[in-house]
Amino acid sequence: MNENMYPDMNVNMRPPVKKSGFGSGMLAGAIIGVSATIFLLVFILNIFYDAGFVHIGTGGEIYVQDTAILGDEGIGSAVEEKLNTLDSLMDSFLMEDADKEKAEENIYKAYLASYGDKYTVYYTPEEYKELIESTTGRFYGIGAVCQKNEDGTILISDAYENAPAYAAGIRDGDSIIKVDGRDITDMDLSSAVALIKGDKGTSVHLEVIRDGNSFEVDVIRDEIKAKTVDYTMREDNIGYISISQFDDVTTEQFKTAVKDLNSQGMAGLIIDIRDNPGGVLTTVVDMLEYILPDGMIVYTEDKNGKRIEYKGSDNNELTIPAAVLVNGNSASASEIFAGAVQDYGIGKIIGTETYGKGIVQTIKPLTDGSAVKFTIAKYYTPKGQDIHGKGVTPDIVVDLTKDDNEDVQMKAAVEYLLGEIKK
Repeated sequence: MNENMYPDMNVNMRPPVKKSGFGSGMLAGAIIGVSATIFLLVFILNIFYDAGFVHIGTGGEIYVQDTAILGDEGIGSAVEEKLNTLDSLMDSFLMEDADKEKAEENIYKAYLASYGDKYTVYYTPEEYKELIESTTGRFYGIGAVCQKNEDGTILISDAYENAPAYAAGIRDGDSIIKVDGRDITDMDLSSAVALIKGDKGTSVHLEVIRDGNSFEVDVIRDEIKAKTVDYTMREDNIGYISISQFDDVTTEQFKTAVKDLNSQGMAGLIIDIRDNPGGVLTTVVDMLEYILPDGMIVYTEDKNGKRIEYKGSDNNELTIPAAVLVNGNSASASEIFAGAVQDYGIGKIIGTETYGKGIVQTIKPLTDGSAVKFTIAKYYTPKGQDIHGKGVTPDIVVDLTKDDNEDVQMKAAVEYLLGEIKK
């Protein structure tokens, strides 16, 4: 072909170059991949939600439960229908408006009570929050033990040293009459204490009475560790440790007490767990590990016979004579403590038969902030004592009555230890 025939055609012209689609393809692929992953996660979450393993809380929280719970399972629609009928009836004829929230709470409590286990309990969100504070032994407040006076004021029975209340000048025996200008004399103790507690770093204004004179003081709230252990050195180098309950903070306080008393030349030890209602299982296990020879401390068995053993292996051991004081109000973790000491023979149990609560509870939080505590197992002492319904029988039985002019149980413990020390 003659090139001049087509003067406007460039015979050397190349086809236009196409732009590469690699980059945009990667982006599209990534978007598709992420979308597919999100879709898959939502799909799986929805499956678990439909199966009852996942629940959405009132605040948007996602709860994953190890037990499937469906909204249409349980007590059934017949009961729900009857409750609605009763509710409609009361709305029609009751002279005063009912507190629906309170009614719901009472229904839940009554239903769980119908199972016949007095240790199965429903907690409202507020009650559950308070329970967590009581078992951890930590809260934000002023650092003082409070009691209700007959005149309605709040008695400071123990102002912790190195705590905000003490630092602000509040002392044992003072009485609070107003909190942030609000008269608390007509309140119950828990409501008044709730006003005194608050967020860390915030201030609470208190009006206080001391020896008939009133004064006002501002206290900066801080984290408080409840004092669950008191101790002192008695005559004849006999140490005394009182444990009010077994909280998360108790182990550290107990070890501190033992170490301090040892540094003072302790020759014998009295551990007082009278009126101690119990507490956290792992706490009492840790405390026993500190004073027992290595080995079994306690074991639990559930209704299927599954056994969980708790053993000590820290090479610590109490090597001086010991006595443990108990009474009918020493329960649960207190009985684990007394039973283990008795089985190992490292001390004598003195007092009266304990309460007889040899079962273990767990707490399951629900999606609305409430919770249920229920029994999951029985516990047994190292030698297999079944305490539930029986209690721990003391090695030395000593009754203490209101007519006694002295603490005869304490006296018996001292006499026992003096005899052991002199051997």
